Amino acid sequence: MIYGVINIKIIKKIDKEYPQRLLKTKKSPEKLYVEGDYSLLNKNSIAIVGSRNCTEYGRKHAFKFAEELSKNNICIVSGLAVGIDAAAHLGSMSEIGRTIAVIGCGFNNIYPEENIELYNQILENGGCIVSEYEPGRKADLNTFPKRNRIISGISMGTLVVEAEYRSGSSITAKYTIEEQKMLFCIPSNIDSKQGVGTNRLIKQGALLVTSAEDILDMYVLYEDIPEKNEIPKEYEEIYNYIKKTPTDLNEISRKTGLSISKTSSLLALMEIEGYIKSLAGNKFVKIQGE
Repeated sequence: MIYGVINIKIIKKIDKEYPQRLLKTKKSPEKLYVEGDYSLLNKNSIAIVGSRNCTEYGRKHAFKFAEELSKNNICIVSGLAVGIDAAAHLGSMSEIGRTIAVIGCGFNNIYPEENIELYNQILENGGCIVSEYEPGRKADLNTFPKRNRIISGISMGTLVVEAEYRSGSSITAKYTIEEQKMLFCIPSNIDSKQGVGTNRLIKQGALLVTSAEDILDMYVLYEDIPEKNEIPKEYEEIYNYIKKTPTDLNEISRKTGLSISKTSSLLALMEIEGYIKSLAGNKFVKIQGE
């Protein structure tokens, strides 16, 4: 459905175009208002979020990570805010990549106004703008925290570049953890208030990353993987407990009731035969299938 005189498409939960990762979350909106290339909503994507009042260090690395991920056909998702969000959007467009901006307002009241040019640039470069709000809705203190669940929900994982002690980025990180997706953080200077939140998230278990390769290594990009029709019977039990997000060896062993050594042996064979991939920290992801 196209809304009004401008090219806004309404995508409902029942529509095939609805972002499937978002659909699996507990608080997915009943419908989305979308402008631009809505096919991006179901592409491989990583959210990059952080402080509006960022440092030059944060701005530089948000741009750099977005640029490098885009080179690897990863769509960048962010929130069109000033600071880290804007740097991430711009970094993604510096290459052949595309970007998705999730806004906390309606399309007739773009906020912040200073990023209207960036909004237009995203669309001109084949990107996508998403909102759960009707076009006339203005931004307020409630709309921005709520849109963060969409940023996280659309994405395979989230990279937090800089975050103060209490910030919207911490809310996005919380949703990412609840959705059992990968949470990445770039370490910050311990004397910087913009880095208090990211350093705390690392202490709480977020993965410290220093390059885009650290993020890419945590995923199997399924578009490039040939499908295998059958899983050998001896692998079925273990395979059913492995997800497309990293699953820990100890968790697999506990759920299957197999010893660590037996589980490790079977996982090694499954990787050799191309059914799973091993990651750092004794974690595993499935390469194909649901």
